[in-house]
Amino acid sequence: MTSAGTKGSFLSQPMVKSVLVYRNGDPFFPGRRIVINEKKVSNFEVFLKEVTGGVKAPFGAVRNIYTPRAGHRVRQLEELQSGEQYVAGGREAFKKLK
Repeated sequence: MTSAGTKGSFLSQPMVKSVLVYRNGDPFFPGRRIVINEKKVSNFEVFLKEVTGGVKAPFGAVRNIYTPRAGHRVRQLEELQSGEQYVAGGREAFKKLK
C-alpha cells in the first residue's frame, strides 16, 4: 500500500515547462527563459503577464506569442512545448527577422 501512495503523490506533482522567449522584431535581444509552473501560471493571460515582465518589451504589454519560424500565433497555454522557442509581441503583427 505504501508504494501506491508514493506513486499517487508523484503523479500529483505540478507540470512545469521552460520556454525561451524573444522580443518581436529585435535581433539583438538574447532571449529570456520563462518557467511555467502550473500552480503559478494557471492560464494564458497570467503567462502573458509573466512574459511582459520577463522580456521588458519596449512596446508595452505582451499580447501575442508566436512560433519563431512560421509566425503562427499561440493561443493557449497547452500549445506551448517545453524547451521550445517563442516570440513575444504586442498588438503588432509578427516580424520575421532576416
